[in-house]
Amino acid sequence: MNSNQLNTRYRIEIYENSFINNPAAAFDVASPFPPINVGDHIDHRTLAAAGSPENALRKDKTFRVKAVNHLAREIGGSHVVHSLSFCVEVIPQPK
Repeated sequence: MNSNQLNTRYRIEIYENSFINNPAAAFDVASPFPPINVGDHIDHRTLAAAGSPENALRKDKTFRVKAVNHLAREIGGSHVVHSLSFCVEVIPQPK
Protein backbone atom coordinates (compact mmCIF):
# COMPACT_ATOMS: atom_id res chain seq x y z
CA MET A 1 0.00 0.00 0.00
CA ASN A 2 1.24 3.45 -0.87
CA SER A 3 1.79 5.55 2.26
CA ASN A 4 1.36 8.71 0.16
CA GLN A 5 -2.29 7.96 -0.62
CA LEU A 6 -4.50 11.01 -0.31
CA ASN A 7 -7.98 11.02 1.22
CA THR A 8 -10.85 11.46 -1.21
CA ARG A 9 -13.83 13.77 -0.74
CA TYR A 10 -16.96 13.60 -2.87
CA ARG A 11 -19.19 16.33 -4.27
CA ILE A 12 -22.39 16.23 -6.32
CA GLU A 13 -23.50 19.14 -8.48
CA ILE A 14 -26.83 19.24 -10.31
CA TYR A 15 -27.33 21.58 -13.24
CA GLU A 16 -30.63 22.36 -14.90
CA ASN A 17 -30.56 22.35 -18.73
CA SER A 18 -26.86 23.24 -19.16
CA PHE A 19 -23.47 23.02 -17.46
CA ILE A 20 -22.86 26.67 -18.39
CA ASN A 21 -24.56 28.24 -15.34
CA ASN A 22 -23.88 27.67 -11.64
CA PRO A 23 -25.31 24.43 -10.25
CA ALA A 24 -28.96 24.52 -9.16
CA ALA A 25 -28.02 22.30 -6.21
CA ALA A 26 -24.73 21.04 -4.81
CA PHE A 27 -23.68 19.13 -1.74
CA ASP A 28 -20.77 17.18 -0.32
CA VAL A 29 -21.19 13.50 0.52
CA ALA A 30 -19.12 11.16 2.69
CA SER A 31 -18.81 8.29 0.23
CA PRO A 32 -18.98 7.70 -3.51
CA PHE A 33 -22.43 8.18 -4.98
CA PRO A 34 -24.14 5.34 -6.85
CA PRO A 35 -23.79 5.63 -10.63
CA ILE A 36 -25.92 8.28 -12.35
CA ASN A 37 -26.72 7.52 -15.99
CA VAL A 38 -28.17 9.52 -18.85
CA GLY A 39 -31.92 8.84 -18.87
CA ASP A 40 -32.22 8.31 -15.10
CA HIS A 41 -35.12 10.11 -13.42
CA ILE A 42 -34.40 12.28 -10.38
CA ASP A 43 -37.31 13.33 -8.14
CA HIS A 44 -36.96 16.75 -6.47
CA ARG A 45 -37.79 15.20 -3.05
CA THR A 46 -34.66 13.08 -3.28
CA LEU A 47 -32.57 16.21 -3.62
CA ALA A 48 -34.24 17.91 -0.64
CA ALA A 49 -33.58 14.86 1.53
CA ALA A 50 -29.94 14.86 0.43
CA GLY A 51 -29.37 18.40 1.70
CA SER A 52 -29.65 20.53 -1.41
CA PRO A 53 -30.68 24.16 -0.90
CA GLU A 54 -34.39 24.83 -0.42
CA ASN A 55 -36.10 25.76 -3.71
CA ALA A 56 -32.90 25.07 -5.64
CA LEU A 57 -34.77 23.15 -8.31
CA ARG A 58 -38.42 23.57 -9.21
CA LYS A 59 -40.67 21.77 -6.75
CA ASP A 60 -43.10 19.05 -7.77
CA LYS A 61 -41.09 18.25 -10.87
CA THR A 62 -39.32 15.17 -12.09
CA PHE A 63 -36.00 15.54 -13.84
CA ARG A 64 -34.30 13.34 -16.41
CA VAL A 65 -30.50 13.20 -16.51
CA LYS A 66 -29.29 14.33 -19.91
CA ALA A 67 -25.50 14.53 -19.33
CA VAL A 68 -23.00 13.33 -16.72
CA ASN A 69 -19.56 14.78 -16.02
CA HIS A 70 -16.85 13.50 -13.64
CA LEU A 71 -13.97 15.61 -12.40
CA ALA A 72 -11.18 14.44 -10.11
CA ARG A 73 -8.58 16.87 -8.87
CA GLU A 74 -5.95 17.06 -6.18
CA ILE A 75 -6.35 19.93 -3.73
CA GLY A 76 -3.12 21.33 -2.33
CA GLY A 77 -1.53 17.92 -1.89
CA SER A 78 -3.90 17.21 1.02
CA HIS A 79 -6.83 15.39 -0.62
CA VAL A 80 -8.56 14.51 -3.86
CA VAL A 81 -12.05 15.72 -4.76
CA HIS A 82 -14.23 13.59 -7.01
CA SER A 83 -17.02 15.78 -8.33
CA LEU A 84 -19.99 14.13 -10.02
CA SER A 85 -21.95 16.69 -12.02
CA PHE A 86 -25.08 15.93 -13.93
CA CYS A 87 -27.36 18.04 -16.06
CA VAL A 88 -31.12 17.49 -15.86
CA GLU A 89 -34.18 18.53 -17.83
CA VAL A 90 -37.73 18.80 -16.52
CA ILE A 91 -40.11 16.06 -17.66
CA PRO A 92 -43.78 15.40 -16.81
CA GLN A 93 -44.24 13.48 -13.57
CA PRO A 94 -45.09 9.83 -14.09
CA LYS A 95 -48.73 9.04 -13.25
